[in-house]
Amino acid sequence: MYFISGMCYGCNIFDGIKLPTGFEKQYIEWLSPIDEEESLHQYSRQMAAKIDISRPFILVGYSFGAIIMQEMNSLISPAKNIVISSMKNEREIPKLFRMAEKTRFAELVPTSVFEATKFIMDIFSKTIYKLPIDLQIKYMTFTNPLYIKWAVHQITNWRPKFECLHLHHIHGADDQIFPAKQITKAHIVEGADHLMIITHGKEVNSFIDKVLLEK
Repeated sequence: MYFISGMCYGCNIFDGIKLPTGFEKQYIEWLSPIDEEESLHQYSRQMAAKIDISRPFILVGYSFGAIIMQEMNSLISPAKNIVISSMKNEREIPKLFRMAEKTRFAELVPTSVFEATKFIMDIFSKTIYKLPIDLQIKYMTFTNPLYIKWAVHQITNWRPKFECLHLHHIHGADDQIFPAKQITKAHIVEGADHLMIITHGKEVNSFIDKVLLEK
C-alpha cells in the first residue's frame, strides 16, 4: 500500500495511520522535477517507478499527492485508490485554481519568491491552516523552490482526463483549499479542514480501514 503526501509535506504526515493485518505501508516521497517544463505525466511516471506492480497494490494520495495518484492510474492499475482532501474531476476544481491558471500566476511569480522557506511556511501554515511552528517543522520537509513553483503550476492547471476506477474519497467539511460544497461522491467529515490527516487522523484511519476490508 503506497502513500503520497501533499505539496511540501513529507510522508511522515501518514505516520499515525495504522493498517489492518496483512497490509504494508510504503511511502513515495517527493522528487525534485527535472526543470519547470517537466509535465505532470512525466513526473508521475518517475514516482510510479517506485511501485512494485508484480502484485496487487493500493494507492493513497493526500491533496497534491492525490492528483499525482490519479495521473499514475493512466500508467498502472491499482486495486483501489483513496483520495484524501483533494479533487477528482472538473466540477471539483476550486475557483481560485481557475483564476490562478487564467492569470498565469505560477509562471509569473519569480522562483526567488519560493526560495524563502519561512515565507512559504507562513503563507500555508499560519495564514491558511493556523498550524503551530513545531508541526510546520515536523511535516513541511520538502521546500525546494523549483519543486514548489512547479507544483503550484501543476496543481492550478491540472484537468482530470478520466475518472479512476475503484476510487474512494474522504474530505473535510471545512476544507480551505478544496471547498466541500464542490465535492461529490465523498465521505464528508464534519469539523475537519484541509489538514484533516493531522487533526482528524482517527476518522481518516477508520475510513481507510473500511475501504481496505470491504470486498
